[in-house]
Amino acid sequence: MFNYPSLLLSLTLIPSIILVSSINLSPVSSQMITQQSTGWSSIFRRPPKKPLGSRGETCISKIYSIAPGIIDTYIVWSDRPLFLWQYSGDNKQVELIVRELGSDKDVWTQTVNLKDKKAFYGGKESLKPGTIYEWQLSGSTEGALFKIMPKDERDKVQKQLQALEQQLKNAKASPEEIALRKAAFFLNYEIIHKTENNTFNAWSDALLALYQVNKPSPAFVKNREQFLKFLCTSASSNTSSK
Repeated sequence: MFNYPSLLLSLTLIPSIILVSSINLSPVSSQMITQQSTGWSSIFRRPPKKPLGSRGETCISKIYSIAPGIIDTYIVWSDRPLFLWQYSGDNKQVELIVRELGSDKDVWTQTVNLKDKKAFYGGKESLKPGTIYEWQLSGSTEGALFKIMPKDERDKVQKQLQALEQQLKNAKASPEEIALRKAAFFLNYEIIHKTENNTFNAWSDALLALYQVNKPSPAFVKNREQFLKFLCTSASSNTSSK
């Protein structure tokens, strides 16, 4: 099922990395949350440096993957990631399959409805830090690679996120405000590729934060859908300009 030549070619392009946190976790007041909760307008101002179109796909594709590990960097903080895709066509059930790179053994499989366009990792055991995985939807021609951030770096991020969330809760921030601030955290978290003169951000984890809100408001859902269309537009623009 997996397109191993394509995946292995992708692996050869994966650079060594240095992970750098640039997050300022100074105390947060209620007024600061109102001013700095980023809001959707700020999120929309942060297009990825490596959009979806950099993979040669466009939103016209019947199925194309969005996360994890596809936008900007293949490094993912969460060991229970969100699998996110776009799909145009009649609804049908397919298998979402996760394996360690180069292995024939499935780490986790889940039957999903393509129209749902998302699935949270639901394995009994969390994915392993420092390990490279591949995931694919049956019926899709391409697999995608992602690597769980090494443990030491994951622990640092975890402490920063816990501190941020506690500050926001103390300031009576809503779950949606907290999600936006966590997304902004990851969109400002710098990942430096040694082989590239640029920094990249943890987009897969930012998207996860936006989808972890329990019972989001219609306005939040609408903005989230528009944000995915924004990423889709970036993909099409990137591809058409080549």
